[in-house]
Amino acid sequence: MLKRGDTFEIGEICPESGVYRLKGKSVEKDDGCDTEEQREIPLTKGERFPPCKNCKGKVQWEYVRRA
Repeated sequence: MLKRGDTFEIGEICPESGVYRLKGKSVEKDDGCDTEEQREIPLTKGERFPPCKNCKGKVQWEYVRRA
């Protein structure tokens, strides 16, 4: 079971259906995109985490809650 704040990389398979928030900064270096920082999307288990629409950069998705 996921906990709020668990993070996932672009392209990873979603382990649990729920709502995920885009984290606009890269973990490895500070080169992420801030434009969609508050974006939340519903994902179904088995879907892949998408890239940022604006920058296509290295961002992460954070688990928020069950859908």
